[in-house]
Amino acid sequence: MENHIIEFLFPRFCVGCGYLGTYICGSCEEKMEEVKKNTCCYCKKSSPLGLTHHGCKRTNGIDGHLSIYLYTGLFKKLLHESKYKGAYNILKALLTFSEQKKWKNVFMWKQLFSPIVMSVPLHTNRLNQRGFNQSEIIANKYATINGLGMSNHLLRVKDTPHMAKIIDRTIRKKQIKGAFRFCGDGVPQSVILVDDVVTSGATLSECTKTLKQNGVQTVLTISLAKG
Repeated sequence: MENHIIEFLFPRFCVGCGYLGTYICGSCEEKMEEVKKNTCCYCKKSSPLGLTHHGCKRTNGIDGHLSIYLYTGLFKKLLHESKYKGAYNILKALLTFSEQKKWKNVFMWKQLFSPIVMSVPLHTNRLNQRGFNQSEIIANKYATINGLGMSNHLLRVKDTPHMAKIIDRTIRKKQIKGAFRFCGDGVPQSVILVDDVVTSGATLSECTKTLKQNGVQTVLTISLAKG
């Protein structure tokens, strides 16, 4: 009964077309552009499991990356609604769709590396402002789907501007440098690091560097979308 009352007072409308009853209707979900093939995050050439090619590996660099959607059109609007307007349930709807898609590759990562999952942290100022960390919600979902444990060994100590709004890659790198600190007990051997969107890759790269400089051997990264 309570759910029916909530639905009546706060009805759900599709962000894309206004269809009543859902935040993302099936028709609009089909219009969201998916990443067609997995690639090495450095050379951008095909890599079946999204793993970094041996010849592309870098000191303290990312060892593999996976994304489902392209950060364009409707998906960009959906994520903006959930991220900046506090529409938590829109993000949950996105994750329901993504659950059935490319995360079979994460299962293969599980077999190869036995990783734990962690999310890119928000600074406390941003977390208090927004009320939730969208990357943590995504990380929880993927950990549950793939039967992986979660941990938190990163702390955001620098309150950076919204990185998506900074176009210049060089400026992004300067802004994010030194933004994270390793924390917690023990050092995991392998980690899957989760963020909502990757554009220049500066944030994931800085997180990866922090983890590896503190003893983590393998860092694989996931984003719901990439620009």
